[in-house]
Amino acid sequence: MKNTETIENVDFEIKWEGKPSGIWGRFLSFLHLNFTTYQITKDELIIKRGFFKQRTNTIELYLLKDPDMEINIIQRMLGVGNVSVTIDSHSHGERAGEVVRLKNIKDCEKVRKLLRDAIEADVMERNITYFDKV
Repeated sequence: MKNTETIENVDFEIKWEGKPSGIWGRFLSFLHLNFTTYQITKDELIIKRGFFKQRTNTIELYLLKDPDMEINIIQRMLGVGNVSVTIDSHSHGERAGEVVRLKNIKDCEKVRKLLRDAIEADVMERNITYFDKV
């Protein structure tokens, strides 16, 4: 008698996906050479980079805090901006305190809000409580 195990489908619903869309990003996309992709899922921020050697960085949303937005004058003319988020310094990982940037993305205000809401939902789902040092 064979012992068979079934693997349950894991929820990888992508809430948002984008690529850099600045001048250089648009040029590379036109040539089909833009290999950087950003994704926000229910519980992860995923950054995929590379052509010959593809690297995928995943960060659990509950480890992230303070999504910020930055738009310079050229980005404003192109309708793009940068969203940056900090990896929580209380996570005790080697990446604690690191700032992760999603560069030259379209609708960066909407993406920042979506990321903030996704982080908050993940923290609430995991029942995580943060205490500030005074």
